[in-house]
Amino acid sequence: MTASAPAKPNKGTGLPPAIVYYCKDCRALRDVKRDAHRYVYMCAACGTKNVAFGTLRSIKGFYRLKEEDLVVKPISEKGAGQERDEKKAALKKKK
Repeated sequence: MTASAPAKPNKGTGLPPAIVYYCKDCRALRDVKRDAHRYVYMCAACGTKNVAFGTLRSIKGFYRLKEEDLVVKPISEKGAGQERDEKKAALKKKK
């Protein structure tokens, strides 16, 4: 049996590639930027630090995500949280 090479860490975060990042404000899996020398991550789309990280299985179970929510969304695509905030702002403008 030969030993397999360990997985290369992500360039931006330094963590293994099996780790996913879930922005609680966007309510979507997102790419993140790591704050220097700490385990603090910023969402690349909205810029908040309200990001959870873990394996795909743990994030899916904890946040009760469906299969269609398990795709990393690009920065330009809005998450469910951003759509919710826009609807609230539109309702306030009407009043």
